[in-house]
Amino acid sequence: MSAPKQFTTSDGVSIAYSDQGAGPAVLLLHGFGCNRAHWAFQQGALEQAGYRVLAMDFRFHGDSDSPDFGQRISRLAMDVSDLIEHEQLSDITMVGHSMGVSVGLAYLSLVGADGLSKFVAIDQSPRIINDPTWNWGVRGVSWPTMRAQLDGEVGWGDPGREPVPPASVLEMLDAAGGIVDFQASPLAALKLDHFVSDWSDVVPELSVPTWVVTGAHSPSFPLEGMQWFASTAPYGRLTVYADSGHCPHWNEHSAFNRDLIEFLGS
Repeated sequence: MSAPKQFTTSDGVSIAYSDQGAGPAVLLLHGFGCNRAHWAFQQGALEQAGYRVLAMDFRFHGDSDSPDFGQRISRLAMDVSDLIEHEQLSDITMVGHSMGVSVGLAYLSLVGADGLSKFVAIDQSPRIINDPTWNWGVRGVSWPTMRAQLDGEVGWGDPGREPVPPASVLEMLDAAGGIVDFQASPLAALKLDHFVSDWSDVVPELSVPTWVVTGAHSPSFPLEGMQWFASTAPYGRLTVYADSGHCPHWNEHSAFNRDLIEFLGS
């Protein structure tokens, strides 16, 4: 990765981010345990299409600080707000993958949609834990099993559904440094907050065009939940990528980039 830019959040944490290109701003929010380099397939394509592309490392990730506090999705959302203020961004398209979607929904809940033009949600339910009122969280995760799953004692999701990634994805992951262990401190506390948070009440209030993306073989989320997300967002649409699981922006990045650029221009 190239050397990042840095800024300091309102609670004194140094956050790393990349900033390339010129034009309308696209802000990329990575998933749990990932970093800004995991958007490698999108960054160049968006820049070439005439967009300013920003990708941040969330706190506890990549080149950002890992303090002993702020291990909450809501704090990560405020870090996003601090970055937007620091760079004086407006007319932003926010693109989240996995936990990055939850951070985006938290941002919308806390800050609102002023300055946001579009929202992209890649394979993330607004609720993770299944219960009698919600069947579209992560496969196999419930309140009785959640603690053991967080501790790594019991599996979750359906990993067998995930297609074998193309060689280009493996090369990208090798260059980006791979994905951090879910059990690594302080990520364990953040993961707990991610699991128990519920952003489903934000979805009906989304006041900007919203593109929901999933893979036909998602090991995490049932298709019905992604359909609910897209149909409940007032200006939602859904795309299902036939040869992907949790990461269609990796496995089918050419098709995803084409569709993303079309969405941005719509």
